[in-house]
Amino acid sequence: MSARTYLLLGPETGAKEQELKDIRAQLRTEFGPEIELSRFYPFETENGEIFTVLNNNSLFSDHRLVILSQAEAVSASLATSLAEYLAHPVDTATLVIISSELFISAKIMKGVSKQNTKTFYDLLENQKADWIRNHFRKMGLSIKADAVELLIELTEDNTQELRTICNQLGLFWQISDKGRPIDEDDVETYVFHSRQEDAFTLFPSIARGDLKKSLSSLHVILGSGDSQTAILLVSGLLWQFRRLLSIQEERETGASESEAFTKAQVQLKSCPIRKPKDKGTYHAALMQYESADLRRIIALLAEADIQVKESGSELATLMLERLLYRIIKGKGKAMHEASFATFG
Repeated sequence: MSARTYLLLGPETGAKEQELKDIRAQLRTEFGPEIELSRFYPFETENGEIFTVLNNNSLFSDHRLVILSQAEAVSASLATSLAEYLAHPVDTATLVIISSELFISAKIMKGVSKQNTKTFYDLLENQKADWIRNHFRKMGLSIKADAVELLIELTEDNTQELRTICNQLGLFWQISDKGRPIDEDDVETYVFHSRQEDAFTLFPSIARGDLKKSLSSLHVILGSGDSQTAILLVSGLLWQFRRLLSIQEERETGASESEAFTKAQVQLKSCPIRKPKDKGTYHAALMQYESADLRRIIALLAEADIQVKESGSELATLMLERLLYRIIKGKGKAMHEASFATFG
């Protein structure tokens, strides 16, 4: 079995993202900084596009990193093709297969060595608390138990969002030099203040297809120049578009809009829509985007998630402006660059 193939399983997104970064850093050390990156989803590569990228040498880099996300959704034919590739992989490319599930097709799992197969589980409540305390301790800060509990309530079950919010709060605390432990009121004040403009206030404008309003909100959100804000923004939009796709797919089975709202989910976790205002937002989005559009947008956001984590804050604004343009005007399709002064 090849050392150039990896299988990353399980629901803990943050740890998987860190493992992917480590793999990429290792490849850059081995082959130089110009590693060519390609990411695929099962619905994008039914005609074998991923194997074309894996097998064709690049003119611009000595090695290629190819990522297949949401591997739990591969078809039987794609699983067979992947198993055939894994039996005879090329040396000029590294393939990383990622899934939020604990198990995927046995054909694929048998093709990756146990050494390169890793499973990342959700953190337990006590593990999250210890993780938060240790994270602040490394920053030279302390935090009270009630503040830890509130942070756990406000974040998803993965270390990616925990790390981002803790970094933001820790940096704010170091700058302000308050000289005391962080308490519950501090977390509530900082987190809710920082979320006055975020992905959840931006999404209604995107749902209505209002590009000008979306860009205006974007510039307010990024006003701090903090690249971590851009990371939270992209992950927040990705969460909402996944939720929207689950609703649209439910509607396509014949369910009413009300039933679909009740059954909304994100990566198999139930996320029902109850507030009238939110129902209005998602109703507008259902009129604006079809299922095929949403799948393209989700793939686009997943790619943007990698890019914004690797770019500096000086590039984030331009990247996200183009991202919004492609979402709203192009419905996720690749588009030629256009002047942002000519929006209708």
